[in-house]
Amino acid sequence: MTEPQFSRRRLLAGAAGTAGAAALAGTVGATGAAAATVPAPSPYALKLPHQIEAEALIDNLRLRPWDQNANRYKTAGEFEDVYTSVRWGTAGHPEEFYNLAQCSSFITLALQRAYGTQPTVPAGTPMPWGGYSYGWATREYFQQYFIKDPANTNPYPTAEKYQQAFLDPGSLPHFTRVTKPVNLRPGDLVALDYHPDEDGSKPYTGHIVMIRERKGTWTDAVVDAKLGRPVVPYVFEIIDCTSDPHGNPANGGTATELYRAFPDTRIEEIPTTAGTSAWKEHDGVGYGHMVFYADADTKLFAGYRWSLNSTVPRSVAERPISAGRVWLTDAI
Repeated sequence: MTEPQFSRRRLLAGAAGTAGAAALAGTVGATGAAAATVPAPSPYALKLPHQIEAEALIDNLRLRPWDQNANRYKTAGEFEDVYTSVRWGTAGHPEEFYNLAQCSSFITLALQRAYGTQPTVPAGTPMPWGGYSYGWATREYFQQYFIKDPANTNPYPTAEKYQQAFLDPGSLPHFTRVTKPVNLRPGDLVALDYHPDEDGSKPYTGHIVMIRERKGTWTDAVVDAKLGRPVVPYVFEIIDCTSDPHGNPANGGTATELYRAFPDTRIEEIPTTAGTSAWKEHDGVGYGHMVFYADADTKLFAGYRWSLNSTVPRSVAERPISAGRVWLTDAI
């Protein structure tokens, strides 16, 4: 009996490593298909505990209808008498999950859930916490290393405080700094400081996001040129809590096509009887896409764009950017 050309025995035998790869490439070529058509390797990226917890919250909330108001952004001035609340429920019960937070409080609570102190519960009772029990991401930790002001009783550092703290990782336990967009990994935190050009219309100090995946580069020559220097525009899928979803599909034409390629989970597409689509924006936690610019020469952060079809790039001179990575081995 003739052995099949792609038998499991042949692939697992002595043809391991480069020899096996060469044999496979030769076989593909023999069938008439070019070896260059084989996709590039796409390994599964590891997810750190805080990303796992953030995604669990978002994925469960996406199962709840928007009209239940289970996922909202704590807009300044609208919830003055309501405390920030982020609740992780039981697996299989999306109705138990809830979010009312801002960008930095959501990130802080995800870190506390993943790396905080395990609560004490009666024997035989399931742990309501994340189960990691590293013990460092406590309220006292964020007060000491991010807020740095005993008079400030807010338990959540602002995005501005995150941006400043990431600049000096040597004095920031459990984090290391990331200086170049090309080096960003899933779970990294990128903080923006709005204060240099904030007009006061929205009382927010900045914004902070968590990296979910790098999607490559996307050049818009007209928009990118507004930064006034050569840049490389890296596209990232991000995790955040925002009042302003990333993208504007309502303009139609190529704007809608571009948005569909890089969507945001907080923008709801509603089919109409005319066969077109209406778009409804929501807020809260979710997934979206942003552009982070690298200087073409230094590779350092040069700016950002809120979405792929945004026409307003922001430079680091206008809005400083810094990024931090949880150093998990230091947290164990």
